[in-house]
This record gives sequence, C-alpha cells and structure tokens, in this order.
Amino acid sequence: MSKMRAQRGVGMVEVLVALLLLAIGVLGFTALQLRAVGASIEASSQILALNLARDLTERMRANPQAIQCKSYAVGKITQSTVAATCTNGATAQAQATKDLQNAFTQANNQGMVMVTDTCPAKASSRQCVYVAWDKTAASFGSKSDCYDSDNNTYKTGTTCLFLEAY
Repeated sequence: MSKMRAQRGVGMVEVLVALLLLAIGVLGFTALQLRAVGASIEASSQILALNLARDLTERMRANPQAIQCKSYAVGKITQSTVAATCTNGATAQAQATKDLQNAFTQANNQGMVMVTDTCPAKASSRQCVYVAWDKTAASFGSKSDCYDSDNNTYKTGTTCLFLEAY
C-alpha cells in the first residue's frame, strides 16, 4: 500500500517532457505557416506580373500595325517610353506609346519592372514581355537578367517571368 500512496498524480519531470514535446510540435507548425505565407506572397506576385504582361500583350494584339513597325520593341519600359517611328501609321504609333506608358504606370505601382524584347527562341521575330519583381526588379534592364537563352532556362534565383505576344 505504501507504494500506491507514493504515486499520486503526475510528476514535474513528466509535465516538463510533455511541454517540451508540445513546444517542438508548435515550432514545426509555425515554420510550416511561415513557409505557406511566403509561398502565397510569391504566388500573388506571379499572378500580378502575369496579368501585367497579359494586358500589354493583348494591347499589342489589338494594334497589329504598330507590331509590324516594331513600335513595341523598346527594351526596358520607362516613364518616357516612346514607340519607334512608324511611317505608315501615326495613329498606331501613338496608341503603342500610350500602351507602353500605361504598362509602365501599372508595373511601377506594383513595384515591378517590364521589358519588351524579342522572344528567346532561336530566329524568333516574335516579341515577349518580361516582368520582374522583388530583388530582380532592382537591377532588371534586359531579358538576359531573367532568362538564360543559351540553356533555355530562367536564371537561378530570379523573380521574373515572360509572356510571348503572338
């Protein structure tokens, strides 16, 4: 009987072990939540960039005369982006200039940078819209900052994408 009386309730060591196991489980869950939030932010940035690129490519498709004049092939899109001279369509050129300035404003409001250039495929005459965000946007100036044409892959560690305009 004396042994039964000594075992009354839970000992302090057992409580501490249980708390330690609970703390390890909570830390694991917290790390998982942090990764999920980071992935959600990255996905949101990708969607915003894709929508910006899609908007500009749709505007390009709606203005085929300016595409023929290469009015959208300007490199990095800036506040003062002006389309190339188009001898057979001043209206198309003016629309291209408006489209590029609108694209700059939208990208700038989202903290992103856009570049229009030829697509990376060999001997391609099609144009692509490149969009960069986060750390890549700070130094983004040409498609080579995002895409490795030699290996046909995105550069490691970049936060960018490109969309082909048909």
